[in-house]
Amino acid sequence: MTASAPRDPKIPDLVSIQEAADLLGISKQAVHKRVDRGQLVGAPVGNTYVFRRVVIEAARPAPPAE
Repeated sequence: MTASAPRDPKIPDLVSIQEAADLLGISKQAVHKRVDRGQLVGAPVGNTYVFRRVVIEAARPAPPAE
């Protein structure tokens, strides 16, 4: 196993549309709809989008109260 290089704090932690969908518990199509509505902000890269992980985590629904 190789040790990973330290992460540069100047480079944001990015996630793909699929990773965003997985983190949010929704489909890729639902992520696209949220982007179209301006509910999620991402950056276009080629023919896809990437999102800052902190933005996606902030958009996650709160866990149900007990």
